[in-house]
Amino acid sequence: MRKQHMERAAAILSLLVLILAWAGGRARLQESATAHIQNISNSLTNISQVSEHLYRADQRNAPDAPLHIALASRPSYGGPLKVALAADGEGTIRHVAIISSTDTATYLAKVVENGILDPFPGNTLDKLPDADAVSGATISSTAILGGLKEAAARIAAARKGEPMPAQGAPGPVNRKEIMKSMAIVLLFGCALFVAGRRFPWSRKKGRAALLTVSTLLLGILYSTQFSLATVHLLISGGWTQGLASYAALVCFILAVAVFFLTRKNLYCATLCPFGAVQEGLGRITGCSPPKRTPWMTWSARLVALAALCAALFFRNPSQASFEPFGMAFNFTGSDALFAMTLAVVMGSLMVKRPWCRLFCPVTALFDYIGFVRNQWRRRAIKDIRPKEAP
Repeated sequence: MRKQHMERAAAILSLLVLILAWAGGRARLQESATAHIQNISNSLTNISQVSEHLYRADQRNAPDAPLHIALASRPSYGGPLKVALAADGEGTIRHVAIISSTDTATYLAKVVENGILDPFPGNTLDKLPDADAVSGATISSTAILGGLKEAAARIAAARKGEPMPAQGAPGPVNRKEIMKSMAIVLLFGCALFVAGRRFPWSRKKGRAALLTVSTLLLGILYSTQFSLATVHLLISGGWTQGLASYAALVCFILAVAVFFLTRKNLYCATLCPFGAVQEGLGRITGCSPPKRTPWMTWSARLVALAALCAALFFRNPSQASFEPFGMAFNFTGSDALFAMTLAVVMGSLMVKRPWCRLFCPVTALFDYIGFVRNQWRRRAIKDIRPKEAP
């Protein structure tokens, strides 16, 4: 009974903390964009807003030659990606920059290091350079190029005294992303069939086949798996502004829906690509799963809560995401993430699924969802029981 009270109190406190983090993050978004614009160049001063997406700034080294700065955002992998473009009175581009993004920091670093922004300074608004998307980060680089084009059009319209172009509507999701979502739906359908009573063959072999197919599709081919960044995207409402890829969000919603309706965590058990890799390594040595002590359980929950709160407050899930999935399948991530991924891979030869059972924030998330589901079910049963006559 004491354990139930403690879990109920922790669940309520966690919800309150998340609400506060969400509210704090929303307040930060409503702050002036001047601070972001200031980061474009140290030479900018006296920044003032002209209209919704247009600003004016002086240059310290040329106070008589003010710049017009336009902001624009385009849907990217993790949500809207916002860029800024500054041009002088003659229509020459002086500065370009990425001022906010929810994409993985390593992807953006790869794009910038490949020089996607370099061709723009020095060109004019009516003759933008033909920059190509960066291989391996096509979605992010396409969003950057589209945003810069839109920002240039806004400054050009302001210089001519014409109405400023409205925010461009998110384009249609490309065929590859549709195929990803369809593959995810199909995999969940197969998982339900394998776990159901009407499955005529060995469930053990069916599960092994699903893990293999999921690793090939969601891991190697599509590199798609939901994480805390996906949870942040759903809670913060970033998906309402358009996404270049909805696959991870579809995967998360289906996983939660199946778990809530069937009490079966089919995603972690039969579809998680990184879990499949750990399990495959464990089969080589025949190791056993680690014992999950209470302090390990609560430590994982606290880390997941702290990471999600940080993502909601700073509105940048990539800074709070610590899952090794990206490094395991496409070798993208920081040195610290590489070291952690290597440790998990080596640990998988000694204990079965060490990351899944001890550290994975998704496990903590499903613990919370399971607790909420049980509380709701108990309340529903209590409400439908016939009351005793007085």
